[in-house]
Amino acid sequence: MAGGGSMTFSAGKMGGHFGRARREPASVASDQRSPGKVSEGKWARLRAMRDPALSFTDQALSSACNFLTTILLARALGLEAFGVYTMVWLALYLAMSLQLGLIVSPMMSIGTKEQGAEAEAYYTVVFLHQAGYVVVATAAIFAALVLAAGADSGLAGAALPGAMAAASYLTQDFLRRYLFARRRPAGILLIDAINQILKLGALAALWQAGMISVANALWAVAGAATVSTLCGLSMSGPLLWRRELLISVTARQWRSARWLVLTGSVQWVLSYSGLLVTAGLFGPKVLGALRAAQSLLAVLNVVREALENIVPPMAGKAFAEGGMQALHRTLGRAMLFAGLTGGATVLGLGLFGPWLLHQLYGGEILECDWVIIWYAFTFPMALTSLVLGCAFRALERTRPVFIASLVGGCFSLLAVYPAAATFGVAGLIAVTLLSELAALVVLTMLALRIPGLLARPPAGPVGGRIMTASSP
Repeated sequence: MAGGGSMTFSAGKMGGHFGRARREPASVASDQRSPGKVSEGKWARLRAMRDPALSFTDQALSSACNFLTTILLARALGLEAFGVYTMVWLALYLAMSLQLGLIVSPMMSIGTKEQGAEAEAYYTVVFLHQAGYVVVATAAIFAALVLAAGADSGLAGAALPGAMAAASYLTQDFLRRYLFARRRPAGILLIDAINQILKLGALAALWQAGMISVANALWAVAGAATVSTLCGLSMSGPLLWRRELLISVTARQWRSARWLVLTGSVQWVLSYSGLLVTAGLFGPKVLGALRAAQSLLAVLNVVREALENIVPPMAGKAFAEGGMQALHRTLGRAMLFAGLTGGATVLGLGLFGPWLLHQLYGGEILECDWVIIWYAFTFPMALTSLVLGCAFRALERTRPVFIASLVGGCFSLLAVYPAAATFGVAGLIAVTLLSELAALVVLTMLALRIPGLLARPPAGPVGGRIMTASSP
């Protein structure tokens, strides 16, 4: 809009000075008089396209490399040892869920509303929160693995490397999301490339040397994430310590996080209670097979992660600048993308999913290859729930996200064991699908109660900041 206004003004000026001369079209006159402004506008559009392209490239790289890591570990360790490795990572996934709720999700929505010195001071407090959380989470994971090792000898040597892998992985993931909030996608791509290349290289070298084990694999993950973290810290940008903001920023973070952290815990139950029951009822080998089957769907986390990193800042900025109307438009575009992507995923995995599992994992996966078809139906539901959750986070009204997750999590917690004991793996899949559906239905009903969020809002003045301040 600014560029268009400047061009029109230049054309009018020319008409005033040369009223009797041959008049040229406004666009031609503007290009002749203001080539720098036209070039600047083109570069601005290129920069606007560059950032989403870099973000998508990063998510594609991360998802592809994580998929290759899963294949490598499943083949090198065997499904039983890979199941033990998965049990270690279940603890890290819980820590990751809590970190997203306590620190990352509020930062992604609130940080984009701050500018200049205020933003630098805000992010400094968030860095302090993150450092304290990593210390507590690392100690808790170490203690949990030590206790679990008493019942499972396969975990005996995994406590220390598992805790170190958790500390480095949590820190690296925070830094990459912090750089997303600060709009530095090139830096994210760099540190993720370092992390993934080092990790895959180290694991492949261990496999070729005949030294691959659960503990050594965890040390390799920890080392790669540590190097990536050091690189990320060098690109974190200026920070500003203001002691007087510590309490106010912490309180604002907590107002947004208080429901999100509970949501993260419930979503962990929703996502991984089936795997825990699988490990208890059927042993680590079946657990490893199920996790390998899920990895095929996890490749598509490039879409989920892209939405998680791109939509919250976009929604927060749209609501702050254009009120409910702008948020409604942003939400509609994101929902359309989620629906189309989810539908294509269900169709593709329904046709080719079992064949791909056979090619990637060999004969050991045969007994569980069918689950990928049913797992595919969770993907469109999860994407839609994620987009709705981003809208609530932009409003800084996160209690509905928790309520929806609580409904799904409670259903999963209550139904997963009897379903698995009665129907086996098929019961686990059915509970997973019904839990996701229940959470989505509740979230949609709560979104419909907010005027203008899903239905087209009436025209009115911008009120983003007022509504945000008064939200619970």
